[in-house]
Amino acid sequence: MLPLCKFYRYLIYKLYHFSDDTPVFNVIMTLMLVHFYQLLTIIMLIESSKLYDFKLNLVDGYRPFVIFISFSILHFLLFYNKKRWKAIEDEFKNESPRHKKIGTIIVISYVIGSAGLFFASLFMLPSPNL
Repeated sequence: MLPLCKFYRYLIYKLYHFSDDTPVFNVIMTLMLVHFYQLLTIIMLIESSKLYDFKLNLVDGYRPFVIFISFSILHFLLFYNKKRWKAIEDEFKNESPRHKKIGTIIVISYVIGSAGLFFASLFMLPSPNL
């Protein structure tokens, strides 16, 4: 497994402690959705610049479901590791209230900003062939 940079360790820590009902689901699904939005945004930018035509056609048939399931499984395999998550928790559990507040704002901005950039690019870029 590749070591994660400090931002992603902190992101996992904050998402894991965001809600106590299903912390693993919170982390995996949130990271999966954020990365999916980022991937689609990059694809739309490349297609709108006419550098490459992906011809994904994500709105018809079974493709969205297959891509979503594949992306979810990949994220589970890449990010889920209880030993690593315990080490991440130990790394950040003594953060000060000020750092906790700033970190929460940064994590929320990252998650909302990734989705917001995707939806903004839907309106700003020429219509993609997704």
